[in-house]
Amino acid sequence: MKTMIKKFLHGIVGSIGWRIAKLGDKKLIILMYHRILPSSDERYRFEEPGMVVSYESFRMHMQVITDEGIPVVTPEAWLEKNENERPPVAIAITFDDGWLDNYQYAFPVLKEFGFVSTLFVVTDYLGCPAPFWPNRVLRLLLDKNSVISEEWHDLVNMMPSKPVLPMSRDEAAHVIASLKHYSDDDIYRALNKIPSSISGQIEMISADQLLEAKATMGVEVGCHTRRHYRLLEGLEESLLQEEIVESKEILKSIISEDPTTFCFPNGDYSSRALKMVRENYVAAVTTARGHNISGNVDKHQLVRIGVHNDISDTPLKFKARLSTFM
Repeated sequence: MKTMIKKFLHGIVGSIGWRIAKLGDKKLIILMYHRILPSSDERYRFEEPGMVVSYESFRMHMQVITDEGIPVVTPEAWLEKNENERPPVAIAITFDDGWLDNYQYAFPVLKEFGFVSTLFVVTDYLGCPAPFWPNRVLRLLLDKNSVISEEWHDLVNMMPSKPVLPMSRDEAAHVIASLKHYSDDDIYRALNKIPSSISGQIEMISADQLLEAKATMGVEVGCHTRRHYRLLEGLEESLLQEEIVESKEILKSIISEDPTTFCFPNGDYSSRALKMVRENYVAAVTTARGHNISGNVDKHQLVRIGVHNDISDTPLKFKARLSTFM
């Protein structure tokens, strides 16, 4: 019964809700993706459900956008247009972090459809195995061979309760969400005491692949800090400089031009971090959900629509998500 109700709601919102969403003031809908992987790929199994879209679903998303006749632009290109030049609705496609699978699976699809996109990269992790603490935690919690030992003490103390291993992906995602109450440094310190379960497989895009994507696949490159620190209140001034300003210089040395757009890790930022981003970038995106309404836009706090497979694996569910009603 619950499944039938959900299907009914998706049908209503995906049709009527989407038609309503296209009315009114001119708007930019920015899609936020992270990972794009075939559902059969081993990497898919080791990612949070809320962070991945299957290759099959992603291709369907692009077909829906094409069938709807919605123009695809970069956020900066939309901001540069005056009110009269903007279409009633435009879509921007963005990817966070710089995952290799974006290059392998998403960008070829976008090139086929003739769509531009923006990739926000973490500069210090180009060409690396999965470096982020959520991925390291996820591997530990999902691995059937994981055994909680004394080295786990600090990490387990941060969790709501002692985990029973192996966990499901959804259970592990709840643990990761709870760990976000702690600082990145605290989490990394706890993790560094545990033998790593991350393989040596490269999972982040390399500098050469980044340049190829930029040159041949319509990919604009934006900055997503040096090491993906959440830019929270209390973060040292030196770290803010490294994550916001130095990352820009590093990225400039790679792509041979100024990166002009920024993405806040985890959507977190202090007033000081926002000020620094305003001083160094033309525009910035957040993880706050919504549509960017023409005439009422803060170009350094652009809102987006987060997309993952569970909420977007049919055309109606995808349209419902685009509408922001679901």
